[in-house]
Amino acid sequence: MPNISVKKANNNSVVSDKRILIFFGIIVLFAAAVMIRLFALQILEHPFYSVMASERQEVLKSLFPDRGSIYTAEKGGLYPLVTNRDYYLIYAVPSAVDNPGKVVDALAPILELSEADWQELLTRLSKKDDPYEPIKHKITKADKEKIEALNLAGIGFTTETYRFYPEKQIGGQIFGFVSTNDDKKVGQYGLEGYFNTELSGKTGLLKSFKDALGSLITVGSRSIQPAQNGSNLVLTIDRTIQFNACKDLKKYYDRFKADSASIIVMEPTGAILAMCNFPDFDPENYREVQDISYFNNPAISATYEPGSVFKMITMAAGLDTAVITPNTTYIDTGEVKVAGYTIRNFDKKARGEQTMIQALDESLNTGMIFIEQKLGLENFRTYVKNFGFGQKTGITLANEVSGNVSSLDKAGDIYGMTASFGQGVSVTPLQLASAYAAVANKGVLTKPYIVSEVIQLNGDKIETKPTPVRQVISPRTASTLSGMLASVVQTSYDKKASVKGYYLAGKTGTAQIPGSNGGYSSKTNHTIAGFGPIANPRFVIVARLENPKGIGYAADSVTPLFSQLAQYLLNYYQIPPDY
Repeated sequence: MPNISVKKANNNSVVSDKRILIFFGIIVLFAAAVMIRLFALQILEHPFYSVMASERQEVLKSLFPDRGSIYTAEKGGLYPLVTNRDYYLIYAVPSAVDNPGKVVDALAPILELSEADWQELLTRLSKKDDPYEPIKHKITKADKEKIEALNLAGIGFTTETYRFYPEKQIGGQIFGFVSTNDDKKVGQYGLEGYFNTELSGKTGLLKSFKDALGSLITVGSRSIQPAQNGSNLVLTIDRTIQFNACKDLKKYYDRFKADSASIIVMEPTGAILAMCNFPDFDPENYREVQDISYFNNPAISATYEPGSVFKMITMAAGLDTAVITPNTTYIDTGEVKVAGYTIRNFDKKARGEQTMIQALDESLNTGMIFIEQKLGLENFRTYVKNFGFGQKTGITLANEVSGNVSSLDKAGDIYGMTASFGQGVSVTPLQLASAYAAVANKGVLTKPYIVSEVIQLNGDKIETKPTPVRQVISPRTASTLSGMLASVVQTSYDKKASVKGYYLAGKTGTAQIPGSNGGYSSKTNHTIAGFGPIANPRFVIVARLENPKGIGYAADSVTPLFSQLAQYLLNYYQIPPDY
């Protein structure tokens, strides 16, 4: 018996030891698993959980990309016209603020708080159960550093990115602006609106899942999809030309107290070198604009009856179809009667026998009616539309409009007659610039463009090349018409547009503005369109003043502006004189 009893005790001891070892092994394995998991969580997967911790209540957290910049090309490389700049949001954790009054007193002079703002902030910082209160957006780095030096408990900062415009007052309507909509930055108007998708890039995603209680599950399927920054744009705009064109236009806009003003400078093959309008706006402070119509770009979105500047189109059609030559004559009686209407020359004078050269020089409405009647309405309408009127040019800017030449689709002589000298049809300044560029470009209409390159995130470039639309008139017609337009600048009412030593082509238009109750008002639009030098055109200029005060005709208001800018461009391009 004793032997048996001892043996059982030994067996029980062995079994107990094994259980202890197994239990200990399980503990070790569990501890090892915990350590491995902690290592993974804290080291390997730290970026994921760091991001996830910032927004625990969201299953998907957007990761925002940097918006692409807008540049212009210069000899030294790319110069930013629109880019991004970091500012800061200052916020408070009221529960951590020791003395609200002291904190507000310290912040007030740096943040330039009014008395009302001071009182409001004091109330908000006194809420001890409040975990978060934003104080002010768009704090500069310098002000941030001043506040940080104060070591105020409960005060923190978050980085915010805003659009930044290094150059001021050189064409806000070209750029448009970026607004915030439902916490998303959205480009509106101009380039920002047209290229919003490309500039925005692609938003990243943080994906995870919640359990039945709504807590984020730290295991299982999850991923971070990084954001992709936006593409960059490189413009055809020449910063120097843009600055000078805007400066010159502003001078005449102010001098004549015009309701609005626009100017375009472009190459004959379509590249926009400058585009400017007044009134303008500052894209960085777009919220301060009271009249949202200022956001639109009148050079592409405002239509108007152009007047005599449109006579170039009628003359081009007549020459190209050979129904006239420069020396074809007609008898100017000073007026034409049709369908109960009497159409007169601008000065109501009759000049007798006149050539087509004289009709253009003297800007005779009767001469244009003579050409249109020889052409016939159908032929005339075809040339008007082939020059691009009544349709969008396709420029990559938001809110372009097509103008209206539908009057030429109506039966009756009166519509073709009035359109022959630019009344009863509506156009945009860009359409006029494109039409004159076609004459400068040996009769080839090209699509205007303002973006020369789109640079994608991976460095690939999508380049814009001059795009011919159609041969509107023959090269011979373009050459003949260029000479006639040069005669206008050299010898006619428009000679104030001339530059000594150079042959420039141009034509003005003074057009009555339609009244609100039908008919025409006493207000006028003044326009000049032209190019130069005619032997080898390098630039096209169109300038318009809406309702200038104290001056009667475009021959006096916009011709000096044309001359001044043309003189600058001739010097800028170092073009030698013609004579």
